[in-house]
Amino acid sequence: MDDISVHLTSDLTSSERRLSPDWTLEYFKNRVEQITGIPPASQKIWIYQTADSSERTPINDSLNTQNTHLEDLKIHPGTRIHIESKDNDPELAELQRDLLNTSDKNELYKLDEKQYDQMPNTVKRWKQENKLGRYDPVLRAKKEHIIQEDKLRASEIHVGDRCKLTNSSIQRLGTVRYVGKVPEIDPERIWIGVELDDPFGKNDGCIKGGRYFTCKENHGSFVRPLVVKTGDFPPEELPFDEKSDDEL
Repeated sequence: MDDISVHLTSDLTSSERRLSPDWTLEYFKNRVEQITGIPPASQKIWIYQTADSSERTPINDSLNTQNTHLEDLKIHPGTRIHIESKDNDPELAELQRDLLNTSDKNELYKLDEKQYDQMPNTVKRWKQENKLGRYDPVLRAKKEHIIQEDKLRASEIHVGDRCKLTNSSIQRLGTVRYVGKVPEIDPERIWIGVELDDPFGKNDGCIKGGRYFTCKENHGSFVRPLVVKTGDFPPEELPFDEKSDDEL
């Protein structure tokens, strides 16, 4: 079956793509991860029959992804496929942005922003007209509220504070090394850079070439202020019987 052209969008990306109706849903999800940065298990897929349609249909999560093909989902030329993330973890969002910034840029044709704004029938213009995404006043108000919450909590956190992160089932203790904006993640919000005691992080204090502090590899993490609890959290020590024979 011949390839077809569709509009593929997510909260971080929008582009026109060609795909084959013969693709299995499993193969499509893996390809989409390379474009959106959203892992297959975290993808929520919505189908809009046209790029400017406001009616959408979700793809059933219970479908067998190995046996279901895109042609079974009634995807045709001009369909808009929107990928959402089921997760709200800020570190996952950071990972998605990392993936998008390290992917092969040569496969995308990039227009000058002013030229793009003058074009009709673009995803951006569609979002503006329908007040979706960042053009949604309700969503914008919600983000402003989050920004103010972050600022208020960040004012109580200081570099050098011992802390515990509350956004994980695994106890993660560390020391605050940075408080401020990180444009590589989000230019508007305040982030807390933490040097973790154990290697549960994703970096060494550097994000996409921007260095904010220095620590061991996989000991650095950037998180929202609201998940940082400061206090008397001394580094955990190994029980006596777990120490090596030459430790006294």
